[in-house]
Amino acid sequence: MKILLTGATGFLGRRVARLLAARGAALRCLVRPGSDRAALAGLDFEAAEGDLTDHASLERAVDGCPAVVHLAAETGPAPQKRLREVNVEGSRALARAAAKAKAERFVYASVLGRPRPWAAIGRSKLAGELAVREVLPAMVFRCAPAFGPGDALACPLLAGLRRGWFVSTFTGQGTWKTQPVWADDLAECLAAAAAGGRAEPGVRELAGPEVITVIDFWDELARALGVARVRVHVPETVLRLGGFALARALGRRDCLRLAEFFIAQTTAENNYAPVLLGRPLTTVAEGVARMLGQTGGK
Repeated sequence: MKILLTGATGFLGRRVARLLAARGAALRCLVRPGSDRAALAGLDFEAAEGDLTDHASLERAVDGCPAVVHLAAETGPAPQKRLREVNVEGSRALARAAAKAKAERFVYASVLGRPRPWAAIGRSKLAGELAVREVLPAMVFRCAPAFGPGDALACPLLAGLRRGWFVSTFTGQGTWKTQPVWADDLAECLAAAAAGGRAEPGVRELAGPEVITVIDFWDELARALGVARVRVHVPETVLRLGGFALARALGRRDCLRLAEFFIAQTTAENNYAPVLLGRPLTTVAEGVARMLGQTGGK
């Protein structure tokens, strides 16, 4: 089966690309002209140059592909207009191109939970989900925050803990509950849905095996590193009054992404990941141990 994959060079996409190739799929990746494709080195794939804002390129990319896996999104501190152009209208255009090409399945990676009003990235992803579902019967997966080497979640936190400062700032009170999923597990779920058997449109949730608070997640990282830090909590009110605007102005994507994780409820009511994997999910402790093993430990 020929599969069009968007976002193939991203944190999650590069993992999905290799899993699809291992399953024998003929892989076509939507990539921007001149983009860095080092993440796909050694992978046999067809490059379809284009962009989610170039709707004609989407029609060319999807032509002849019975399946589409849509992971690409604007995740930086972009203006609302840019988020809408890429995450909403771009997703709608891709769905229309897939419908026109009579694609048999369309997989869309959305976000788990209900983002707060200021969480522009998450809200745009949910709006993109609705745009896709208005066009065709898609397989929508609402994904919990993923962690693993190269992520925008555990890696920044580990870097902060490694700095050796006695005090560490922490966004919010840390009482929100989450269900972080190991990135390789999440990628395997999406690859299985894309290249598996019968396609069943609908909305499903993908998450890790544990429901924990975000403070528990932070504590697990600190425990794995063997460090002790005093946490200074930055109230959400302070962030809303100016912190988020400052982060966007400075281009601090890491701050925005961490804030969306720390101040949101991201737990699954019906976790579909064990069904797709057919094996136990990786725990937070197991995942963190693997991360530290790959990065040289402490």
